[in-house]
Amino acid sequence: MMQMFLMVKHQLKLMFQNRIAILATISVPLLLTYLFSFTLNGSQHKEVFVADTDQSVYSEQFMNMIQTDGHLKITKVTEDVLKKKVNHHDIAFGLLIGPHFEERLFSEDQVSLSFIQNQEKGDAALTEQLIAQQAGTLKKIVRDAKHMSQTLHIDGKQTAADLLKDIQGQSAVTVTHQANQAGGQAAGRLIGFLAMFIWFVAVQGLRSFIDEKENDTFTRLLSTPVSYQKYAASKLAAAYLFGLLHIIAIIAAGKYMLNISIADNVLEAGVVLAAYLFALTALTMVLIPFMKSQKQFTSLASILIAVSGILGGSFFSLELAPKYMRVLSVFTPEKWAIGSLKDMMNDSAAIGSQITPLSLFLGIGAAALGVSFYFINRNVKKHG
Repeated sequence: MMQMFLMVKHQLKLMFQNRIAILATISVPLLLTYLFSFTLNGSQHKEVFVADTDQSVYSEQFMNMIQTDGHLKITKVTEDVLKKKVNHHDIAFGLLIGPHFEERLFSEDQVSLSFIQNQEKGDAALTEQLIAQQAGTLKKIVRDAKHMSQTLHIDGKQTAADLLKDIQGQSAVTVTHQANQAGGQAAGRLIGFLAMFIWFVAVQGLRSFIDEKENDTFTRLLSTPVSYQKYAASKLAAAYLFGLLHIIAIIAAGKYMLNISIADNVLEAGVVLAAYLFALTALTMVLIPFMKSQKQFTSLASILIAVSGILGGSFFSLELAPKYMRVLSVFTPEKWAIGSLKDMMNDSAAIGSQITPLSLFLGIGAAALGVSFYFINRNVKKHG
């Protein structure tokens, strides 16, 4: 046991020598959160042209939410005028509220919203993200009202209308702009970026396996008295602890530097993140036996993390994503981690309600570890 402890300690010491990589993996999620959240305040009262083809109380409320919480100025135009302004480059983009907006709010279908633009622009992308966030909030209110109406056997649309009326008119249930921006949207974005970039930390922690292959250290390690399986386990444990320290550093920096709290109960959120990191570390370990060079390992891991992060909702809310993306997101670890942490943040859900994601993380992690050590043992026998 003492030998294992010393081996883990030595591996951690080696990992902490790369200070530039550590600084990057901690600062990038925080910088992106700041960019996508707080810099929106610098563009207050930006004018957004909206064509409302639904003309319902819900589309009207949605536009009110955009103005109130997003600090955007809404200018209503017809669909033809909106498209003409975009085509003539009078405006960067426009928002089209579809004719089935109200109907789809009460269903599982994608919200009937579309952004009309000629080309993607940075400032437009930030505004679109804010609008998408408000659409997700409205759909959640309607979904909760539908659940309440089914439980109490009352009219769902009336319940939703009452909730919206209360949110709009009573300060007791209205969240202030500051709390909404700093505590809600910013926290959601930090969760998304943390879920994605912590995977890079796992890759960074395990890349020494590839170094040993390239430097032919692997063969020499087999001739030492220490079991290679134990040596590999020490590297895995060190990489996991390395990731945990990164998570703690990012959450602490978010809280004290950006005033962002991702959950009321830090312990419960920590359990979910610990299980999530275990799954990521184990999944990364599966790639190790098949990689022949650092370049191959880094390239494949980066592509995998980027695609998984995009599909899993690290950069944008899945509420407005196409149906096929929402289906594919189920197969990404980020989707489950982000969803679980956002449930805790929004509803103060107890850890007992997160059995499904926890079971998935632990099950996938255990299976991936079994597969990785099977291939490690096979390589040891091959070169032994």
